[in-house]
Amino acid sequence: MEVKKIILFTLVTILIPLSCDISQYKRIGDTNFYLIPDWEDHGSYLSHSGGKPGGFYSIKHEGIVKDVYWNQQYLIIKCSKSEKEPVKYWYLLNNTEDYNWKMFEIRQFFNSIEYEKALDSIGVSESRMKHTDGKIPWSLHIFN
Repeated sequence: MEVKKIILFTLVTILIPLSCDISQYKRIGDTNFYLIPDWEDHGSYLSHSGGKPGGFYSIKHEGIVKDVYWNQQYLIIKCSKSEKEPVKYWYLLNNTEDYNWKMFEIRQFFNSIEYEKALDSIGVSESRMKHTDGKIPWSLHIFN
């Protein structure tokens, strides 16, 4: 009986970790965009799932993500060099389901005035968009 318990315990301790995803990430609402932490845990970076589970494609941007706004058509990220610094980079991109670099039409702004003008020109307002910060909560995805 003791041998059966040892075998069962061994199987459970081997199989459970193999069926878990212990990576950290944060999905941006119902989009295919995700925030992924950097290796040194200094902040998060924007990625896209490509519409398929199991992989992430990096979206090139300066600094770490501090805020994300999105709606059905657009995604906005605000970035800085570190958690303690103010926002220095603003990005506006198309909210697409598939990973296609050209379809994202990424626009980068280096000051808030240019950024606000761009939003006004396309009729977008942060106040009418969903919002989340750049922080990623720890989570364990079992049998994902």
